[in-house]
Amino acid sequence: MPIQFNMNTQKAVESVLWIIQRGESNMYNIWKILFSAEKYHINKYGRPITGDKYMAMEYGTVPEWLYETSKLERQGLGFSRRNNTLIAEREPMPEYFSISDFEALQYGFDEYAGLDFGEVLKKNHDEPAWKKNYIRYRSTPIPFEDFVDEEWLKEDLLLLGYNLCL
Repeated sequence: MPIQFNMNTQKAVESVLWIIQRGESNMYNIWKILFSAEKYHINKYGRPITGDKYMAMEYGTVPEWLYETSKLERQGLGFSRRNNTLIAEREPMPEYFSISDFEALQYGFDEYAGLDFGEVLKKNHDEPAWKKNYIRYRSTPIPFEDFVDEEWLKEDLLLLGYNLCL
C-alpha cells in the first residue's frame, strides 16, 4: 500500500497565495516551489503541507489538483490564471499554516523563486523523484514514497500518513 495523505484544498490555495504575495507569480515556478516545500516538510516533519498529489510531467513536477483547478477559471478560488501567471485575488489567510509550514514554503521559495525557465527546468529535472517517475511525453503520478529520504520515515508514513490532519 502506498503512502497516502488527505489533501487540504484550502491550504493548497492559501499556499499559492502566500507565494504570490512574496513576489513569485510565474505558475511554472510556483509549482516547483510547492513541490520543494512539500518534500522538505515531509522529510523534516513527517507530513506534507497540502497533501496535493504531484505529477512528473515533461517540464517537471506539478501539483495535480492545483494545476487542474488553475485551468478551470473558477470564481472565488482566491487566485486566477492568465497564461502562465497566477494572480492573487486576495491576501493569504495565515491561520491555515503552522510555523513549520511557513518554514517549508520559505525553503521552496528560496530554491525556485525568480529563476528563469531553463534554471528551473534543470534544477527540477535533477530531482530524483521526477527522474524516477517521468515517462517520456506522459504525466505520471509521483508516489509520496519517492519524496522521503529515510527508510524509517517511509515505513512510519505507510502506516500513518492517511490519518494525518493537514
